[in-house]
Amino acid sequence: MPRKTKQEILTHFKAEAGQNKIQVIKNGMETSTIISFPQIFAIIAKSNLQSLLGGEFYAFDKKIEDPGRFSLNEVEIFADFFQVKFDVMLNFIRRNQLEAKKKRKKTNK
Repeated sequence: MPRKTKQEILTHFKAEAGQNKIQVIKNGMETSTIISFPQIFAIIAKSNLQSLLGGEFYAFDKKIEDPGRFSLNEVEIFADFFQVKFDVMLNFIRRNQLEAKKKRKKTNK
């Protein structure tokens, strides 16, 4: 199955079913009930989010493993897509970055 274009993804998520998914994620981020990328990927396919940012899947996986690699522009793209304030998205990324650092420290011991 060919990868969807950014425009196809945006069009899909403007429809009612897509908006319901966005609303679930938005509410979860704003109330801190969604605290990790796997929770988001359970609602929206990881490949859709990667296509939204562009670039290679391998690079996106590396950014998920180490969220500090996300650029501010990418954080803004996510914030717009999930319809949350930039600060909410940035805090989500930072929280995941801290968790990733904790995991790396445990595996290095």
